[in-house]
Formats: sequence, structure tokens, C-alpha cells
Amino acid sequence: MSTVEPGTVLVERYRLRQQASTDLAAATAWEAYDQILDREVRVTLVTGPYTGDALDAARRAALVTDPRLVRVLDAGSDGDGNKYVVTEPHTGTTLTEVISSGLVDEQQARAIVGEAASALAVAHARGVHHAALRPEAVRVDGHRVRVTGLGLDGGLASGETLNVKPAQLDAQGLVALLYYAMSARWPGQDLEADWIAKDTLIPLPAQLDDSGAVAPLSSLVPHVDTEIDALVARTFDASGGTEGPMNPDDVTAALQPWGEVSVVASLPGFVQPEPEEPRRQSIAEAFGGEGVPPARRPVTGRIARTDETMAMGAGNVPAGYPEPQNDYTYEPQAYGQHAPVPPPPPEGAPAGYPPAGYDQYGQPVAQGQQQYAQQQPQQYPPQSFAPGGYPPEGGGYYEQDGGFATQPAPKRGGVNPTPIVLGLVGVAVVAGLIWAINAMMSPSTDMIADASPSASASASAGADGEGSSEPSAPTETEARPVIDSATLLGNLDWDGSTLDHPEKVELAYDTDPATFYFTTTYQQAQFGGYKEFLGMELRLREPASVSKIELLTNTPGGKVQILKGGEGGDVLAEGTFSNTTTFELSEPVVSDTFTIWITELPQASDGFRLELNEVVLS
Repeated sequence: MSTVEPGTVLVERYRLRQQASTDLAAATAWEAYDQILDREVRVTLVTGPYTGDALDAARRAALVTDPRLVRVLDAGSDGDGNKYVVTEPHTGTTLTEVISSGLVDEQQARAIVGEAASALAVAHARGVHHAALRPEAVRVDGHRVRVTGLGLDGGLASGETLNVKPAQLDAQGLVALLYYAMSARWPGQDLEADWIAKDTLIPLPAQLDDSGAVAPLSSLVPHVDTEIDALVARTFDASGGTEGPMNPDDVTAALQPWGEVSVVASLPGFVQPEPEEPRRQSIAEAFGGEGVPPARRPVTGRIARTDETMAMGAGNVPAGYPEPQNDYTYEPQAYGQHAPVPPPPPEGAPAGYPPAGYDQYGQPVAQGQQQYAQQQPQQYPPQSFAPGGYPPEGGGYYEQDGGFATQPAPKRGGVNPTPIVLGLVGVAVVAGLIWAINAMMSPSTDMIADASPSASASASAGADGEGSSEPSAPTETEARPVIDSATLLGNLDWDGSTLDHPEKVELAYDTDPATFYFTTTYQQAQFGGYKEFLGMELRLREPASVSKIELLTNTPGGKVQILKGGEGGDVLAEGTFSNTTTFELSEPVVSDTFTIWITELPQASDGFRLELNEVVLS
């Protein structure tokens, strides 16, 4: 193989930037740039006796599409003899790196392996297998699992020797990943084989019992789910796992349901960021001052009820405050822009009054009542208080150590303002009535004169249909744009069959992004010269207003237009396909037919074709 270096361009397309890490002995990985499709890629140069197997397996893997699988984009060789496989970039954290920080809990292990099993089940349905699962082949990227090396790794791992039962091998590899995530021990296939690079960090092998079976997971992990423990036991028993899962679908069914994957939750507790504990703020800090003395607890038997003093803890201290000392002083936490200040103690009250176990009258508190105060949360219903924080006359008030009592509050002297206020209100009401009667008995002639022309002009404008400068608003529909059917335009018959698979067109709007419509694979972007266009006419259930069209595809590139109506309709938007192509219309368009008009196909790994996962109208 010829020597390559940073800056080398393969097949006049892929510019190599810098080497990337790989654990495959017969491969060299590069971070690269696709100069034609303007995107980052990963290029793996392969060598060795199984190069042909690796390229063939990679080409088959290119037909599998799932967001959890790192997709194969291209595979082939250049004029210098370099054999290469181009994939999407590898993102996220490998399972090896996650476990190097600590074990994964059961919920996250179930979620990670469950997502990987679901992805490989999609590949299994297309007849493609991984056959070389290991911790380096699974990554956690945010809330998504990514499986790398589909096709390529299995091809380099001794060719067909590992592919006798590839589906069962993948199922065993998935259970091995589950065992490894929770125990840091690897029970799967030998990772000290020749196809693994010698400088790779190899996990510790799982321990075996006297019969040759892998040690139960429950012997290493406390409180493990019995179903997971049984799944591991069936997979790695002494008979070679004949009673275990036979394919990735069996693993998926055994692990369901699982929760959301999180790269943070996958890390052990001792490396996760600790939440900040609440910090108590003093009155001095709240007001920016210094030397603010602590407030004294009330000892009068009454407390001023405010929002700050509604939630009381044991010992009648507001929730979050420190327990009072013998002198009944405390430093309250600042609330907003003020701190609660209780009423002063009565004159002559000694320090620390009342003592523990006695009320403010010097009477001992019953033992049962003390226990109740200690055991029950002091949360009392709101009370209606008169101004000044005291209950109304004859109402209950709160005793500091004795609960609610029915002692009458002292009467306060002064003038009662209620009769005065009521008298003023009555005078104002009578004056208002007199003014209203006078106004009705003698209406203003100016008001009558002004009202008549206005009413006449309004009637005249209504009769003639003139006098309004604002046109009526256009009629708008509130119907949702729902695709009812679709038809291909520009079909071409070839050897008794119609090209571009019209029978698959409904997969483009079945609300399942995992399925997709695909055209015939051509050797040229302009449909191989056999025709000039391909249209997909979308018919809605009823006319609807559309302002945005989204196209989800597996094949970026090419040229596409959005037409209102069918062939020959107005062009609403145009551009090139990307993984998510979004066309925002300048204004909503009401119609029952829209057409996706394709004049140039995107490039795939083996030619030119379009794979359209989903069309979304909104």
C-alpha cells in the first residue's frame, strides 16, 4: 500500500486531515473531509488477507439505515492500491471510556444495550450483522447510542470464521456488553486475537465457575434484576449459550422497557457534578451591612403572622432556621428584601424566658403535648389577622409552646373610622345619582347633532359598499396538511418493470423515519441519461395551508424543487437534499397538491439514488 499522509486526497474526493484512533490491527483510521458533499467523514484504510471480505461486508452495511448505526458511505479502492471504507465520523464516548471512570448502574446499562440491540435488529432484518461487538464498538453520544464498525469490523475479524452464526454471535455480544457495563468484566469473544491491535486496552475477562460457565452477574453486582441475571446465565452457560438469545431481537425483547440514555447518568456517581447545597444568608449579607444584631424571639404568647412565619418546624422555629438557644436568639434567613422581626418581649422578662418545658405563664407543659410538638410538623392553616399581626377580638392566637388558645386579646383604644367612611361613601352615591338624573333629563343638542351625520354616513357606506379603505381578509383554512396519497411522475418502463419503485412511494409519508422510499441506482446523477426528472406528487386529504416542508433523507446532495400542484406548477422553493432538508415558504400556501420535483439525484456509495425517509408538511 502506498504511503498516505495528512493532506492526501483519495479518489480526488476525500482529503485526509489527521489520524484517528482504532483498535483494528489491519486498519488505519483518518479524520477526513468529503470535498464533493462538503462534510466531515472518517476514512479507514484496510490491509491484510481479509481486505476483500471487509469491503464486501461494508458495502452490504451501506444499505442499512438507522440513526444509532454509524453509516457506511463509500467503500472501494483508488489507483494507488489503497482499499478504503468511508463512514460517518465517530462521535461520543466509547463504553470502554465510560467504564474506565466506574461501573454503570442497571438502568443505564439496560438502556445502552437495549438501544444497541434495537439498531442491530434493523441490520439483522436486512441480512447484515456486526459479528465483532466489543466495548470499543459502542458509544454514548448525549442521549443517543451509536454502534460503529457494522460490516467492516466483522470482515476484518478473520473473515468468515466468525460468521458461522452471526445473528447469535451478535446476541451474545450484546449480553456481554451488558455484563461488562455492570461489572467491568468481559465474557464475550476473545479480544486478544490477532485482529485487535496490540496496544488496545483489553478489559479483564469474566470469571468462570467449575463447570466453565461465566460467574453469575448477581455474584458481582448486588440487587441485580433477576431477569437480567437469568439472561446472562442462559447466554454464557457451560453448553455455549444454546439456551440463550439467538438474535438481537431476542435481546431487545428481554431488556424492554428501558429508559432514556444519558451520557451523564452513565457515569458513576463519584464523577458526576455535585449539586450546590443551599447556603444560609444572614441579615447582614442580605442588606450589605455588618454587625446586624440577631432578632429576639417573641415571648408574649402571640406571633405576628406573615408569609415568612407560616411554615413552622419543631420548637416553633420557622423552617430552615437554626434551633433557638437558651436566650431564644437566632439569626433568621433573609426573605426577599426584608427579614421577619417579631414583637419585643414583655418588660422585665428574664433572658431565656420561658424556660424549656414551660409556657410563657410559667406553667409546665404536659408530656404528651411536648412529644406531639416534637413529632408532628408544625404546619397550621392560615389565620385571618387584624392589622398589627394580632388575631381579631375573641379569636384564637398561637401560644409559643402550647398550641392555639382562646384567650381574648386586649382591646385597643382610639376612634373607630368605619361610621365616618360609610357616611362619606353614602354622600358620594347620592350626589352621583342626582347628576345622572339631570343629564338624562336635558341631553346636549351638540351630541344629537354630532350623532346623526355619523349614523347617516355609516348607513350610506353600508348601502353603497363604499367608504371602507381596508379590503376584507382572505379566507384561510384551518385544516392540517395530511398526505393522503402520492404518485410518481416520470416513470420509465424497463424490461417489463417500472423503474424507481413506485410501489415503495408510500414509505415516504408513513410517519416512520426508519423506512424510506428509494429510487433505482443510476451511474449518473441525471438518471443515467434515461430521463430528465422524477416527480413525487403528494395529494392531501383536503386543501390545507402549508408554510414549511421538511424532507428527511439518507442521501444528501442532488437538486430538488417544491411545486404547488402537479407537474408544471409554481416553484415554491428549491435546493439540495441534506439529512434534514427544510424549506420555509415566504407565506403560507393553500393547496391540496404539492410535488417534490427532482432533477438531479444524490450520490450514494454505489452510484446515484435518492433515499427519502419522510416528508413532513406543516
